[in-house]
Amino acid sequence: MKLLFEASAPVRAPLATVRRLIDDGWLLNAFFHGRPDALSYVDVDHADGVVGFQGHWWYRGEIAAAEGPSGQTILTYRVFNVATRAAWAVPLANRLFIGYDRSVRDGVTGLAEAVDAHVAGTA
Repeated sequence: MKLLFEASAPVRAPLATVRRLIDDGWLLNAFFHGRPDALSYVDVDHADGVVGFQGHWWYRGEIAAAEGPSGQTILTYRVFNVATRAAWAVPLANRLFIGYDRSVRDGVTGLAEAVDAHVAGTA
C-alpha cells in the first residue's frame, strides 16, 4: 500500500465528537453525498476513529481524525495505491488526472465544513 495523496482540514468540533461521526457512519455518508451509487462498489472497514474504503483495482481511501491545536480536530483524507498487479501504472495514470490532488484537498475541506455544520445543527 503506497500513499499517493494526503490532505487535511481543521474541524471546530472536539475529537471525540468527530470520531463518533466516523464510527457511526455519518461521515462516510457525508463524504459520498451526491454519489449514492459509490458505496455499492467499495468495501468499507472501520478502526476506532478511522474509516477506510476500497474499490476499483487500485484505490483505497481513508479518513481519520486526530487532535489538533486549541481543541480543534484535524480531519485527514489519504488516497493509497493498493494495486497488486500493474501497481506501477497507478502513479503514472494519476499524473494524467490533472487536478486530482486538488479534488482530494477540496473533498476534505468540504467534508470538514459539513462536519462543522452538522455539529452546529445547521446542516
